[in-house]
Amino acid sequence: MGKEVQQQIALNLLSEGTRITGDLHASNDIRIDGELKGKIFTKGRLVIGQMAKVEGEVNSPNVDILGTMEGNIVSTGTVSLRAKSVFTGTIKAAYIAIESGAVFNGECHIQREVQQK
Repeated sequence: MGKEVQQQIALNLLSEGTRITGDLHASNDIRIDGELKGKIFTKGRLVIGQMAKVEGEVNSPNVDILGTMEGNIVSTGTVSLRAKSVFTGTIKAAYIAIESGAVFNGECHIQREVQQK
């Protein structure tokens, strides 16, 4: 047996009180607790925290919204709107979860790749 290898998960954090206008690209997970106006592209999970305000477009395999977002989301995985979240826009994802208490104003499209046998 080989040596056990631990892999550290990198997390990019935009903290509360921080405001960014522009595009954000990351290969790891992102958590936003501040404000962002622009496009977000990540190969990792995106978490929009309770105090966060995001306006723009998101492309991420998994998105968790606890705060406020206005714009469009494209996801190959799951988009979750948590209990106190507010979302306005369009969601295109393989799975969508909307908790009781979430506010959703817009359109959603379930898009899953069809696997051929």
